[in-house]
Amino acid sequence: MNTLPEDCIAMILSLTTPLDVCRSSAVSRIFRSAADSDDVWNHFLPADFPAGFAAPAGLPTRKQLFFSLVDNPLLLNDSHLSFSLERRSGNKCYMMAARALSIVWGHDPRYWHWISLPNTRFGEVAELIMVWWLEITGKINITLLSDDTLYAAYLVFKWNHSPYGFRQPVEASLVFLADTESTDDVQPSMISLMQDPSGDDGQSAELRRDGWYEVELGQFFKRRGDMGEIEMSLKETKRPFEKKGLILYGIEIRPMP
Repeated sequence: MNTLPEDCIAMILSLTTPLDVCRSSAVSRIFRSAADSDDVWNHFLPADFPAGFAAPAGLPTRKQLFFSLVDNPLLLNDSHLSFSLERRSGNKCYMMAARALSIVWGHDPRYWHWISLPNTRFGEVAELIMVWWLEITGKINITLLSDDTLYAAYLVFKWNHSPYGFRQPVEASLVFLADTESTDDVQPSMISLMQDPSGDDGQSAELRRDGWYEVELGQFFKRRGDMGEIEMSLKETKRPFEKKGLILYGIEIRPMP
């Protein structure tokens, strides 16, 4: 294939994936040159960036822009939403800040406290002081996401020094809201916010590389032409005991591996 013109190699590479392109750059000098071309990386960048998007300065190539969006999520919507790209596919990823979520009693300082923590992409996270009724809900417009892609939503959180009341599973649900649909018949799944090394407790929390925990709320497939919102929620409203110590970062929506 080294006898092919570089623009022909670039066209072939643009039909693969970002991971394949990076691997191909080790084949030969002409492959490396083609793998760095803007024509290739334009195919992996979104054709429709979200409203409010502005490309970071100092990125002269489309490849540099791609990996900047992989490694450095951009803040949108008054810094309540972050946008990034998935490394292997280039599909869109979003994270909703705790401030972008509907949290029952979230604005009452007797129950929730808003704090700033280092090394977080958002200015504030929510710390649970104490509630009996726990309910957290987020919504995102499905048109923001990449077409023909299987997504999952994850609650991202950690614990303060004195968590309490989360030994039992909690309810999680994810539903696609079209204009005429209702969530009344949605059956929630039971998940655990605690880690379960044995894997016997169903869906349970896992520790991320950034030091936070995440637990899956549900999955959905984004088809071309889908319109409406995805609603994601976590609830524990049936057991009359107090819950405290949860620190809520937000909800992340990203493609399944």
